Amino acid sequence: MLRRTALMLCPTAAVAGLIALAAVFAMAGRAGASELVAREYQIKAAFLYKAALFVEWPATAVPETPDVFVIGVLGSDPFGTFLDEIAATKKVGDKRIIVRRFETLEAYTPCHILFVAVSEHSRIAGVIERLRDTPVLLVADTKGFAQAGGALGLVIEDNKVRLEVNPAAAERAGLKISSKLLRLARLVKATKED
Repeated sequence: MLRRTALMLCPTAAVAGLIALAAVFAMAGRAGASELVAREYQIKAAFLYKAALFVEWPATAVPETPDVFVIGVLGSDPFGTFLDEIAATKKVGDKRIIVRRFETLEAYTPCHILFVAVSEHSRIAGVIERLRDTPVLLVADTKGFAQAGGALGLVIEDNKVRLEVNPAAAERAGLKISSKLLRLARLVKATKED
């Protein structure tokens, strides 16, 4: 049931789906620790997919593969197979989804969305600095990521996944975030402005 609710294609339904995901996560609090972590990342994978429906990228964002939508994960992938399951069954617009995993920032190739895993916590400032002017939606679930200059933070509050959006970071990357997504998020500014 979670998968069906979390992965609707209609953008209007997707907004409702994002709200429902937060509620489902709250109910998951009764599960065991490993099951809870798995559910958390299943929900966060769905958030990445849903966010893709509300962001507009320049046509040149991923120039070598214009017919696909690329979701990347930098560092130790916490999603297991959840992103792959989304990629196998969903599209963003008319583009099929592929998932790329990068052990290091040096291995990075252009993506539409790059999730920076918690394993990269000590290197977040360098990731943001290196990719700040590229058309990639930088996302992480590390506390303070959006305030540090990332575009989208997935934070846990009251057992719910909440969105933090740094509109200036998205704009600097050449991305346009829908007002529908912005209304669901807490808007933040970087703690250190350029």
